[in-house]
Amino acid sequence: MTRYALLAVAAAVLLAASYAGAHGDALDVSVTAKKLIILDKTAAAGRAKVVFVAKDGAIEKGPGELLTAVSVDFDFAYHGPGGSVGGSFTLPAGASDGTRGWKVNSASVAKYVNKEAPLGETGAKVGVIKPAKLLKLVGKTLGDQPIDILSGGAPDAGGVDTRYSVTNGSEVHHHCSNFEQSDCAYKQIAGGSGAKLVCKNGEGAVCGEEGECPTTNYDSTWAAIQGVIFNAPVYGCSNVVCHGGSPGQGNLDLTDANAYANLVGVPSSINPPIDRVEPGDHTLSVLFDKLRAGSTMTLPAFGGSPMPSGGTPLTPDHLEAIELWIRGGAPEDLVVDGTAELLATCLPEPDPLVIDPPDPPGAGVGVQVRQTPWPLPAESEDEICMATYYDFTATGLVPESAKISCALGGANNPSGECFQWHTQKLVQDPQSHHSIIHLYTGSSDTTDAGWGNWTRKFQDDSDPQHGTACSPTAVDPATGYAPNCSGAVTPSIACIGYGPPDASILFSNGFSGSQEPFYEQEFADGAYSILPMAGIIIWNSHAFNTTTTDSTMSQYLNLEFAGPLDQSFPVKQIFDIDDIFIMDVPPFETREYCATYVIPQNTNHFQVSSHTHRHGVHFRVYEPPNSACTSGDISNPGNCQPGSAGQLLYESFEYADPAQLNIDPPVAYGAVSASNRRFKFCSKYDNGSAPTSPLVKTNSNPLGGCAVSKRACMDGPNKGVLCGGNDAFCDTTPGAGDGLCDACPVVGGVTTEDEMFVLIGLFY
Repeated sequence: MTRYALLAVAAAVLLAASYAGAHGDALDVSVTAKKLIILDKTAAAGRAKVVFVAKDGAIEKGPGELLTAVSVDFDFAYHGPGGSVGGSFTLPAGASDGTRGWKVNSASVAKYVNKEAPLGETGAKVGVIKPAKLLKLVGKTLGDQPIDILSGGAPDAGGVDTRYSVTNGSEVHHHCSNFEQSDCAYKQIAGGSGAKLVCKNGEGAVCGEEGECPTTNYDSTWAAIQGVIFNAPVYGCSNVVCHGGSPGQGNLDLTDANAYANLVGVPSSINPPIDRVEPGDHTLSVLFDKLRAGSTMTLPAFGGSPMPSGGTPLTPDHLEAIELWIRGGAPEDLVVDGTAELLATCLPEPDPLVIDPPDPPGAGVGVQVRQTPWPLPAESEDEICMATYYDFTATGLVPESAKISCALGGANNPSGECFQWHTQKLVQDPQSHHSIIHLYTGSSDTTDAGWGNWTRKFQDDSDPQHGTACSPTAVDPATGYAPNCSGAVTPSIACIGYGPPDASILFSNGFSGSQEPFYEQEFADGAYSILPMAGIIIWNSHAFNTTTTDSTMSQYLNLEFAGPLDQSFPVKQIFDIDDIFIMDVPPFETREYCATYVIPQNTNHFQVSSHTHRHGVHFRVYEPPNSACTSGDISNPGNCQPGSAGQLLYESFEYADPAQLNIDPPVAYGAVSASNRRFKFCSKYDNGSAPTSPLVKTNSNPLGGCAVSKRACMDGPNKGVLCGGNDAFCDTTPGAGDGLCDACPVVGGVTTEDEMFVLIGLFY
């Protein structure tokens, strides 16, 4: 996930709700601006101190609590002789650990606190709201260099437009004003080291339904990438010397009309060819590889030269925007969540992302199976199970050379044959949290009531066939499955209790899956896995939708056949879950746990990976030899301790995109002692121990929760101390009314707020 994109949780906040009460569904609020000061004494590029004061009668009383759901964005547009340019800063939504957010005192005065950085640093902000009286915002701007904005003197007849936008969940209210030219006084600071603009007594202004954008407004993330990155003179990507026309360097034309068609799904000129942009996976995209190399001053992993060639490297934010866009399926006309901020521009609300299905491998090369779409409503998260049926015996897809006798498939594979496969590619819609794909091997067929009713399902639920009954065994001879036909969508954690009584598939019979939207795997030379020629697949799909638009979740699995040279060794899986729910991490603390796994004798190990949730910040695997030890928290000397640095085999720091280590050539483990086949693996979990840590788990988060006896203070002198649900115990001073008893320990569980500890790998 990607990193996994976490579901935003909106607190019940009266301050933001008061806007809805005062204005109904209106997004546009005209306010009386009292003062605007823009000051730059440092001439630091893109940074200036801004003070804005307004009278806003719409602001009403709020509760005495940390307002974690409310964010405020401030923008100004300066209309000067050189055109209209602007700057902005944000008071982001509150952190659940109390390091930032709005707090309301007993007098209903809301103050914004930000302990993540001192005011002098970029990103630190201050805000004060006095109910029905005054709003004051102070921040460091992001965007164009203010001294350049002001170097031409006072603004022209357009004056200075301001807007602050209050966001609470899906609700956004824009508050706009304008200072006329005559309202503003400009002067340069002595010595030319800066400039100051002071505007007073502005008038209310109309924002428009979506508010006015003080920077360039783009319709999609791709359009913003084209404009902000490829067309930027500082990078020079689309100038005539590099990629500003046909054919361009490396036969790549990055001009507006041609860039998208020349990048997405197009093989590069390197050998062997790899797509310039592989939708869903930035690590397999030559474009990202070259841009990353340019930013990190390293050599591209796929060869060639870093980009931009001879130009300024991309900023970390711009590089991350391209990463998110690719991981979001590299859409041309959609908005990928998080990219507007990274590109410092205005975009419409983020879209739910649906990836284009990959082409099937084709007859003689491989087969494709599909999980039909299941509904994913706006601002929701769910985990479901559903079944599909396939039968490749009625097709010409599988060559005789790939077939093998087997006992898999149960009642649904009467031919008694399987096919051997060597390579897989799993493509999921980008909102996936994880997928685990199981093969049903029991005695029931498609008529069992455990599968629910078989119906047709489409991404567009207005399709006239959507929801109509279908027969899963009426397969299309061209594909081997009945199009869009699947069993009932059943909410279920890990498919526990799903399907016929003999399903019992919890962490068993899994033959594919991924924690990423795009996953491609090729086994070691000579190794293969098998699947029955006909059977029932159970899809365990966990996904989220952080947008305000309903969507669906689909996935597509391509399996390519094993050739004659890759039909020697059947693949076995490592999926060690003996200590999957072992953790217990108090609020604002870290814990590390270790365990061991013994690989069977006479095997060859060729892949290792891991699985945790968002609090898992560092996973390590140590190669043999290792002694047997007791699993548990390493703070107890009697438990397993991390291995030696010389034995470190694997490390992963990103739970949403865990490292996958392919071992080539595979390591052989013969008829040796268990100690010489014993791996040790450890994972560190961080429950909000520092400002840069994953946010502490909270009881108010719908995906979290803990018993009253386990709750601790979010902030103040008793931060992290058990408070038994008593907010007053957590006050900064006695009677302050600003305490919050909401922090929870991280324990084992199936949501992203709880944790897992899983070693994954392959051997033959």
